[in-house]
Amino acid sequence: MKRLWLFCFPLLFMPNLGFSQKTAFGVLEVCDWLIVPFIVLLVIAPSAKYEQRVSKLHPLLWGFLVWALLSTLSIHFRYEYLDDVPILIGSCLKLARLVFYVVAGIFIARKLSDPAVRGEWLWSLLAALCMLSIGLLASSGDPGAQPTDTLEGYKSYNAIIVSVATLCSYIAGLWIDNVGSRRWRQCASIVVVFAVCSVLVSSSLTSHGRGGWLAFAIGFGYILLKRTQAVKTLTIIFTLGLASLVAYETLPNFKSLVDLTLSPSDDAPLQSVDDGARISTWAHEAPNLINAPLLGTGFYHRGGASGLWDTGSHNFFLQMFLETGIVGGILLIMIFALTWRQAGLTAIGRNKISLATRAALITAIVGGMSGEYYYGGVSVLVLFAAFAIAGSLPAVEVVYMTDNVRSQLVRWQRVAS
Repeated sequence: MKRLWLFCFPLLFMPNLGFSQKTAFGVLEVCDWLIVPFIVLLVIAPSAKYEQRVSKLHPLLWGFLVWALLSTLSIHFRYEYLDDVPILIGSCLKLARLVFYVVAGIFIARKLSDPAVRGEWLWSLLAALCMLSIGLLASSGDPGAQPTDTLEGYKSYNAIIVSVATLCSYIAGLWIDNVGSRRWRQCASIVVVFAVCSVLVSSSLTSHGRGGWLAFAIGFGYILLKRTQAVKTLTIIFTLGLASLVAYETLPNFKSLVDLTLSPSDDAPLQSVDDGARISTWAHEAPNLINAPLLGTGFYHRGGASGLWDTGSHNFFLQMFLETGIVGGILLIMIFALTWRQAGLTAIGRNKISLATRAALITAIVGGMSGEYYYGGVSVLVLFAAFAIAGSLPAVEVVYMTDNVRSQLVRWQRVAS
């Protein structure tokens, strides 16, 4: 019972299979139904008896939550709506959803103090990546259908691709640094290849996830930069290159998508890459920050009197500045900066997880710059899952000394006395 959460974690990544439910405030997916029972299982499981690195995030997370809530509740006083109750309820529900997934991610780190549990956690991550990959394949039957049409797969295909890319970067980083058992590393190589193939097969002109592709490429580029001489690195380059070439030659949807991306219009020869109008959208939305620079428009308050596009800026970080103001945006940047710093500390590097954790963070950050994927859901859970082992280590650096260094210190102490 105490480790049941490890078996339930992959279930959070199941496709909806028709069990999602549309409401007046959004769509409830399968993961939203399971997140509360999952948190209960985490509460039951044993926690660390020492202060962990993840606790360093608590002040910033609480600060962002309080500021976002203040920004949201102040909508009533700052905007003239005939009836702002639905807007306030919708925004607060969105914020509550984010809180649930962040709490789950924090609790996961608290449960990984035992090395045996960490080993089982690695298997749970592989199972989650398998679940996402199978879900992508199961929901790719009709290349012209949107995931939101039937809600059989996932509500946001692009968000799932970013999640897959983040998990792949993390697992690949662990694999290159020989983390985990030999059997786990063998399975990890197979699962990552299967995940990449599922992304290639499921992609189409309507469901492409190109932001996730770019995030994966940059995250993997970081791994290759740090491990350029590793034989495994060459193996990954060859495998990905071969898979992409085969997909381009055998999958019509993938070929059409690549051609459209690299050559979006015959009438515009100077435009060689289709960015999905991301940059022009950022340029249009960014100046709106001046309308509410301190509090922002309110968490997930778009359209209407907010002056923001209903579809968002397609950049999570810019959107947080717009919705929670300069204070909320800076707090969010500080959260990511602190996780990056924690991932590079000595103890984490000694445990061979620094490369994987930072690669996953880079992937998640780049993915967040292509869409608002971190309002809650599996994308947030994947982000904290990739930081979980690093966050589970002691908050205080432990200095390890060899017998020679220890004897020299004792000798110096005697001389000084």
